[in-house]
Amino acid sequence: MPIENLALLRTQDIVKNGWAHQQLPVSVTDGWYEFAKFWEDLPIDPYVQPSHRTRRYRRLGRLLGRAGGGLETLPDQPFYQATDVNRVYGGQARQFAPITPEAYENANFQAAIAHDLSFISRAGEIDSDWSITVHMIRVAAGDEGTSAPAPEGRHSDGHDYVAIHLIGRQNCAGGVSRVFRKGESEPLFEHTMSNPMETILLDDRAMEHEVTPIGPEGAAIATRDMMIIDFERA
Repeated sequence: MPIENLALLRTQDIVKNGWAHQQLPVSVTDGWYEFAKFWEDLPIDPYVQPSHRTRRYRRLGRLLGRAGGGLETLPDQPFYQATDVNRVYGGQARQFAPITPEAYENANFQAAIAHDLSFISRAGEIDSDWSITVHMIRVAAGDEGTSAPAPEGRHSDGHDYVAIHLIGRQNCAGGVSRVFRKGESEPLFEHTMSNPMETILLDDRAMEHEVTPIGPEGAAIATRDMMIIDFERA
């Protein structure tokens, strides 16, 4: 099936079902390794407490996506979620280290944003400007036991759409992604993402998601690197 037809099919998935699962193409000759190395330079998430049973590193960035095309980098500001959206971290303004200019300018970073904006436009949102929040996240686990990628458990994020991109996982067991329709108890989709730029896109207004804890498969530290992109109408 041609790539453009496959993309259209996946767009219909999110329109009809509220979620879509895709494998975005990755070319190792187009700076992929340089892009993935940005996850080696994420500061510790200062809001994670020992009781949350996770070791998490993070940077955050903001952009404006124009309906007619084009991206603008926005000034840094705290990240806020209401308590009814995030029962663990909600109700506080969280200030994370900013995404670096080198990461913003990377071709793979730009391509991921462009893909997601195009996907949303095909889903019927073509005339909107978008406020975009990008989370670069690493979750690690070692001798201390498993580490929860999402300590809040099953949740939605309080946005219009959410794109969940896997950057990579090393020495990692667990990390099963589950997608639910709000109000339903059984997952509609359950899958362990394992390939770079394997992607789940969600209509966050209709869906919830969760990730099971990760742990090391051997003696080395387990890592799971993600790029999560939130989209809200500007």
